[in-house]
Amino acid sequence: MSRRKQIRSKEQFAAALELERAGDDAAALKLYRKSAITDPANSHAWNRQMVLLRKAKSKEDEVKLIKLAIAEYRKSYETKQQDWLKENQAKADSTRELAHVLGLLEPTGLPKSDDTIIGKWQTRLYLLEYRIKNARKKKRPSKKPVSKSPKSAAPAPAKPKQTAATTSRPAKKKAGKTKGPSRL
Repeated sequence: MSRRKQIRSKEQFAAALELERAGDDAAALKLYRKSAITDPANSHAWNRQMVLLRKAKSKEDEVKLIKLAIAEYRKSYETKQQDWLKENQAKADSTRELAHVLGLLEPTGLPKSDDTIIGKWQTRLYLLEYRIKNARKKKRPSKKPVSKSPKSAAPAPAKPKQTAATTSRPAKKKAGKTKGPSRL
């Protein structure tokens, strides 16, 4: 990847970020795509695209984007490794045996990548695919109108308020000592 492409990608990303802040998500998404195509190693451009698609609630498009991002990012990463190996062949040869013994090399001879970005994308992809697969089907409204029962349609009659004159209360007994059965 040339330095010029990296700079152009960062400029496109900055312009897209300004558009997103201004509220123009569609134009921002297009510029983020250009930025990611220009430099596939620009993980921020891929992430912002995913966020915008998540906001738009477009799960299928987000799944496609994540798969593309993982493939392009890996390809870019491997290309960078290949380029480094070509430029630094003597260093690579002197440390290859040690790296192999330590288990730091893939079977292809390239260093193992422990990339957290790809791990996060794979987790997000798994969750999205799971949610799409297990999504509930939306119920379609039936053609017949639902009729309400007559009881629920009419309000219940109000009870008349009771006043002191209309209420009859039993007379209170005087509290006193009551004697039990007397013993004679």
